[in-house]
Amino acid sequence: MGRCTYMGEVGCGQSCKIANQMVGSANLVGLSEALTFAEHAGLDLKSVLNGIRGGAEGNMIIELFGERMIERDFRSGGFVEYLVKDLGMGLDVVESEDEGVCALPSAALYKNLFSAMIANGDAKLGLQALITVIERLNGIHKSQASTQVVNCDGC
Repeated sequence: MGRCTYMGEVGCGQSCKIANQMVGSANLVGLSEALTFAEHAGLDLKSVLNGIRGGAEGNMIIELFGERMIERDFRSGGFVEYLVKDLGMGLDVVESEDEGVCALPSAALYKNLFSAMIANGDAKLGLQALITVIERLNGIHKSQASTQVVNCDGC
């Protein structure tokens, strides 16, 4: 959990949260693609994670979700519907006539990829289950070792 930071007038905090969701989504998409690629290339996935951790690309998303992706542990601590909602709100803001236009092509892509989780019936899985969407795009269908949903009412 991050620290409390004053962002400004009413609505600024929500906009900051949406920006944070964009960065987190970028990292989840990148990690999902990197692990899918590494497996396709025949690499040891835990070694790949350790290599990434030690470089500039190491980040909290890798720490929180990397091993879970490898181990197929898709238990949720939060739900993809909330992420899709936040990304959608960000895209709605930039499309409104009042605010002017702000192109966010990657945010739109992230929203679509996470929406695919919902369409695939994986809405109650953890965000790390995004790797299943990337795998499906590559014709890979694996079993899900752990998909127990943690009660997260009010998250």
